[in-house]
Amino acid sequence: MEIVWSKTPLEAAGHKLSEVLKINTTRPVLLMLSGGSSFDILQAVSGSVLGPNITLSVLDERFSTDIKVNNFLQLSQTDFFKLAVSNGVNYIVTSVSNGESTSLLKKRWESALKEWKNFNKEGIVVVTMGIGNDGHTAGIFAGEFEVDFDGSEWVVSYSIPKTINEYTERITVTKTFLRTLVDEAIVYAVGERKREIIKNFLIKSDCEKQAIPACVIKDLKEGTVFSEEV
Repeated sequence: MEIVWSKTPLEAAGHKLSEVLKINTTRPVLLMLSGGSSFDILQAVSGSVLGPNITLSVLDERFSTDIKVNNFLQLSQTDFFKLAVSNGVNYIVTSVSNGESTSLLKKRWESALKEWKNFNKEGIVVVTMGIGNDGHTAGIFAGEFEVDFDGSEWVVSYSIPKTINEYTERITVTKTFLRTLVDEAIVYAVGERKREIIKNFLIKSDCEKQAIPACVIKDLKEGTVFSEEV
């Protein structure tokens, strides 16, 4: 794991993602994108690296039909997504279908990810990630939710209290997926609290994985964390 302190972390993260995609234009790439502020780095990604070898997905999902809440629906409105589609990029839909429950969406999404991996055994998985002020990453929050983030499943669905996050119905890849399937991660985390998490937990060796879900970043095969230099 590499930490990059930059005066322009958004641009630096976007350029890193462009470089990773550019050197992998001849192989299948599953590009999984975190929502929230992590979407911002997409504006710094070069359109020339987007092609039919790429399949887009989100990294976690908010179970909602609201275009202002659901991550895939938000992604579909970005200039990045529209350019990607025009360049032949494929994508996995995680918007909510009529009558679909969280568990059904979880199964549909997990099946799509496994199908991609089965047909692209030599492909790589690239993700963008963020870190919440509470230390969560992807849709993985700290707490006891009767769900196993370290089990064999690639994707889980669960509910969290509104006191933890306003979006209570979550579907997310697991820590197991992140550790075993992700080949490269670009992490974008700016703000005082997130810098504190990076310095006190990601850089230190005594990271408490149960209390700070973002500590899973330390376990990834390849990862670069971008934050602002102050």
